[in-house]
Amino acid sequence: SPAGRELLGASGFTADYGSLVGAFEPQSRRAFCGVASSVIVLNALRSAGPRTLQSALFPDLASEIRVTLGGMTLAQLAELLRAHGVDAAVFYASDTDVDVFRATAQENLQTAGDFVLVNYERAVLGQGETGHISPLAAYNADADRLLILDVAAYKYPPVWVGTADLWNAMNTIDSASGTTRGYL
Repeated sequence: SPAGRELLGASGFTADYGSLVGAFEPQSRRAFCGVASSVIVLNALRSAGPRTLQSALFPDLASEIRVTLGGMTLAQLAELLRAHGVDAAVFYASDTDVDVFRATAQENLQTAGDFVLVNYERAVLGQGETGHISPLAAYNADADRLLILDVAAYKYPPVWVGTADLWNAMNTIDSASGTTRGYL
């Protein structure tokens, strides 16, 4: 939207934006938000050479079927990225706070070549009741808003959300893991 473009233009935290947009692809299956987010990061990190595909991300068919049917937790997302050579640090919302998250996002979004993936409950943002994973692409300090490149692009466009609102959406319990959601 024009307002979204204005927020992006006024943001000083866009080091990851270009590479993420260049590597962006929507999730290919309903529960593949973590898969699509991983593929985006892998392709953004490895801009040269063949692209990683969502269909080729798993070590075996059983893992692919498990994620197809049930999605993935934050820990499983980190494991998947580590299996592809990425240094992935897990931050559960219950182990940190909104100020630490904001500072981490700001630092990350000023540095090219590292990325933040967020795992949040959509319902807290008024989007429907399900957990979701997508990359952060920018931060606007004046508005205290983060740009989520939503991989469920068939239904949700990229969206600017308040940092506290996103934090609250991450600080919810993931029923599959019994832990809070968070970010990598």
